[in-house]
Amino acid sequence: MPPCHVQPFIQPGVVIAMPRAPADSPREESAVETCDYCASSRLEWRKCKLVCANCHQINKSCADL
Repeated sequence: MPPCHVQPFIQPGVVIAMPRAPADSPREESAVETCDYCASSRLEWRKCKLVCANCHQINKSCADL
């Protein structure tokens, strides 16, 4: 069996979506989590790391929580 560190990540991460708010409540744009590097909202959790799908930078890890 090959070592796990030489295998690329095969399955895509989970895309974080903004939770739906009721129609009568005001929407807050600051509730959307964005990338610290490129300001994209396309963030995915991959192996306990929050990774930007646009620039591939790590924004958070489980150690930060």
